[in-house]
Amino acid sequence: MRYFLGSSNTLIVRGPASLQLLAGRATALGAPLESRRLIVREERQLPIETSFEADLDIVLGESSSIFEVEGSTIPRSWHSALDAIAEMNQGKVMIVGAADVGKSTLSTFLANGLLKKGIIPRIIDADIGQADIGPPTTVASAVPTSYLYSLVDLTPSAMIFVGHTSPSHVQAKLLRGIRRLSDHGQRSLTLINTDGWALDPEAILYKIGLIETIHPDLVLGIAIGKELEPILSRADASMRIEAPQLVLARSRSDRRQIRTASYRRYLDGGNTIAYSRRNIRVRLPNALATSRLTRISEQTNLIVGLLDNEGYLLQIGVLLNLEEEMLRVYSRPADRLSEIELGYVRLSAEGVELGYLEL
Repeated sequence: MRYFLGSSNTLIVRGPASLQLLAGRATALGAPLESRRLIVREERQLPIETSFEADLDIVLGESSSIFEVEGSTIPRSWHSALDAIAEMNQGKVMIVGAADVGKSTLSTFLANGLLKKGIIPRIIDADIGQADIGPPTTVASAVPTSYLYSLVDLTPSAMIFVGHTSPSHVQAKLLRGIRRLSDHGQRSLTLINTDGWALDPEAILYKIGLIETIHPDLVLGIAIGKELEPILSRADASMRIEAPQLVLARSRSDRRQIRTASYRRYLDGGNTIAYSRRNIRVRLPNALATSRLTRISEQTNLIVGLLDNEGYLLQIGVLLNLEEEMLRVYSRPADRLSEIELGYVRLSAEGVELGYLEL
């Protein structure tokens, strides 16, 4: 359908949908809309803004919607944060907040704003449960080469396999992975997008531990009140900023559906591959490390990470069979494979979560 967006207004497009700019000028999270068709994925939304007028062609999928609001949905404090980060030119910026407050949206907005100012940032996605850059259960980094409409648009440059979707179960391993990726570009400007586990006492201790581990130069807290003060007070420098208007809240079912789509992006086109344990190292999760071989051999449908000789993730896969001398995995081929690490998520080859390995 054709849609004419009025001057200084915002159109919220909730996916699954696609849109194309036919005439006029418009932006999405600071990125100029181009004439090519743009996809808004299921369970996601995109704010389209124009200072003039824009003529759009929109195709809506099942359960998608659009609605127009006056003015911008981007808070003023986001622009202030962008200006402060641009003045840094290099360093680490960590973004914290509860679930569904706009952390990934803020990361996208900041990346576009920095690119517009001639600064190319690195982005680390440390949300293992709702990962955008890599598959769920991983920490990934990427460097944008052009404007973004979502962090999902990015191609990972490095990934660390963590093996779980909940940070509470793998805190030490997750901290090590985030630190390893954040230590890479010491002379670059790095944005670190964290998960939404932030409000209960254990989550607060984890976020404080993350601050002490990676030593960010600035921490941005998306908060409604003072709920993030125990975290922000431990940073050398911090800014409390607003959540955007009309944040898309997601249910557990929505989040599971997003993870399924993400798993599939990395599993589709795979095959069953047999590996000799004489040639490939196998690393077991803690829950199995001291188990008898009989119990280990009973484990199937566990997510696995296919790693290179430096421990970086090449591909994810699904364990089909593990024996004393052989294991079979469903995955895409992985060049330079050196090690296979078992994770905690039970997964089908179609990317559907089946449960978790008991800890």
